[in-house]
Amino acid sequence: MVEHHLLAKDITRIYDDGDGNRVHALDHFNLEIDHGEIVSLVGPSGCGKSTFLRLVAGLDLPQDGRLAYNHQPINGPHYDRGFVFQDSNLFPWLSVYDNIAFGLKARGLYRKSREKVQELIELVGLQGFENLYPYQISGGMAGRTSLARTFIQEPGLILLDEPLSALDAFTRMAIQDEIIKIWERCKPIIVLVTHDIEEAVYLSDRVIVLSPRPGKVIGEFQITLPRPRNRTADDFVHIRREVMDTLHFI
Repeated sequence: MVEHHLLAKDITRIYDDGDGNRVHALDHFNLEIDHGEIVSLVGPSGCGKSTFLRLVAGLDLPQDGRLAYNHQPINGPHYDRGFVFQDSNLFPWLSVYDNIAFGLKARGLYRKSREKVQELIELVGLQGFENLYPYQISGGMAGRTSLARTFIQEPGLILLDEPLSALDAFTRMAIQDEIIKIWERCKPIIVLVTHDIEEAVYLSDRVIVLSPRPGKVIGEFQITLPRPRNRTADDFVHIRREVMDTLHFI
């Protein structure tokens, strides 16, 4: 089994905002993530969190520094680095089932993996809704479909850019549990961008705090609480408070 690894060393990214202004998103950004880790990035709006995900996805390139996945430079997108956006971005002309199976079919893997599609549909609670189209399902179901579409390909690295931010609290917590369930199947690296500190502590092995723009790592919290985690336990509340205090004083 491949031991997946992500390295960002002294990453700098400056871009034009479209109005002629130069935006210094990341400055000497450093982060290393090992196989199977779930790492959350938190920080003030505009601090470069989503910019970093785009760089790792290969949708953008840094001006300076080294960015490598499995010890190879990241120069563009690859199916082994999955991206779940804030908007579910489902194909409106495809059913829930076909949205989930799309990547497998595109890569010619569907015949050998079709049983995985149904397994994952059941795992994320979409059984009975397979034949519905995106306009016929709720936001929570769309979020589940988007997650399943990415996880079905078993990428070694999954990037989550606030995919649950538009959901109500109950649905959000339910999908957080489903993320853990499907992560446990093959233990990919997961990098999550979120503004929800409780979500970061609940899901992550590490929470990384970024400075205001240009983004740099200014804090790191190792979380060793056993899963499933109790959101009201003293240890959980203590870590959440520490992360929030760090954000409050930057």
